[in-house]
Parts: sequence; structure tokens; C-alpha cells
Amino acid sequence: MTEKVLGYLLITFGILIILISTISVFDVFTRKTKPVQLFNFKGIKFDMSQMLIGSLPVETAKLLPQNRAQSEGVEIIPAQLINDSSNVFAHLLLMSFIAGIGGRLANIGVLLIRPIVVKLKAKEVAMKPEPKN
Repeated sequence: MTEKVLGYLLITFGILIILISTISVFDVFTRKTKPVQLFNFKGIKFDMSQMLIGSLPVETAKLLPQNRAQSEGVEIIPAQLINDSSNVFAHLLLMSFIAGIGGRLANIGVLLIRPIVVKLKAKEVAMKPEPKN
């Protein structure tokens, strides 16, 4: 009887874990909550002046800043976009891992509840009468 009680507890606990992780992912995708800020990358920048120096005339190239510290470059992908998408993906990955654990717990609970039925097929052996000497 204790196996069945433990089985029902594991099923309940596993389903609760799955529901909580699903609600967490839904809240992050609908922007009700923010995912944990795991990543803090810089934006991807491209220095256009370095690309143009080789194709411009010498007089014009001298007017452009030669030092990389002076030229900031053009930001192709902003840092916020990279960080937000990385953090949402990490949250989704973590919640799918946690939901998998809940599924495993519920599966163990089902195995504890299910009765163990063993059916044996008996072989019928026909006994031949022994010949009398």
C-alpha cells in the first residue's frame, strides 16, 4: 500500500514541476517576467572607416580617423538583442530540463502504482504410459 501512496505523490509532484516550468516559459515569452540575465555580451560593431581606406583616394583617406580608438564603428547587431535572445534561449533550455525531471518523476510514480501481473503459461506434458515388460 505504501508503494501506491508514494506513486501518487510522485505523479503529483512531477506534474506540478511540469506545470510550473511551462507557466514560467509562457510568462517569459509573453514578457510578463524577464528571464535570468546570464549573458552580458557587447554588440557587434563594424568599423567602416577601415574598410573604406583602401578604396578612397589618398587625400580623402587622410581625413578619416586612422586610430581605431577615435572611430567607434557602426553597430550591426545591438547588444540588447544578443543578450535578450541568449537569455530567453537559456531560460527555455533550463525549463525544458526541469520539465524533463518532472516527467521522469511522474513516470516512476506510474510504475509504482501499476500492479505487477505475472502470467505464466504452464506447459502441458503428456505422459506416455510406460510399457510393461
